[in-house]
Amino acid sequence: MLKFYLLLSIFPILAVLFAILGIFLKIKNAKFPYIKKDCLMSEAEKKFYFVLLEIIGNDYLIFSKVRLADLLYLPKMSNSDFYHYQNKIQSKHVDFLICDKENVNPLLVVELDDSSHLKMDRILRDKLVDKIFESAKLPILHIKFSNNYDSNSLLDQINKAVCL
Repeated sequence: MLKFYLLLSIFPILAVLFAILGIFLKIKNAKFPYIKKDCLMSEAEKKFYFVLLEIIGNDYLIFSKVRLADLLYLPKMSNSDFYHYQNKIQSKHVDFLICDKENVNPLLVVELDDSSHLKMDRILRDKLVDKIFESAKLPILHIKFSNNYDSNSLLDQINKAVCL
């Protein structure tokens, strides 16, 4: 009789193991339609990145395409409030983030504003993001897209935004 109960207790374990194996094989054999992008940044962002790198790259770290959800966190609050505020930053990113090299402490957000920032939905998005960073006490600097950047002027704007 003991053997019968022992056999009965093994069946659920075997069922779970087979289910896990089935999921593993399904993932292993799955085909996905993803294609690697040629570049992480747009041409305008890439050009601006190299200007930033030239003027502050030796002393600070520059990150691109940083998600707000990776940059900010919410204090303890009710679930409904948490999801309300989390949804405001979900799926949003900033163009560039300047951090100190020693601690990778965020110092300044830099947004490159091209012609898309003249559209009403983008203007509203920018105002929301500006307000969120103001609340988080992280300065944000909007730089208008240009074919040529004056390095000294750009460095002055960055220094005024945060003491680098």
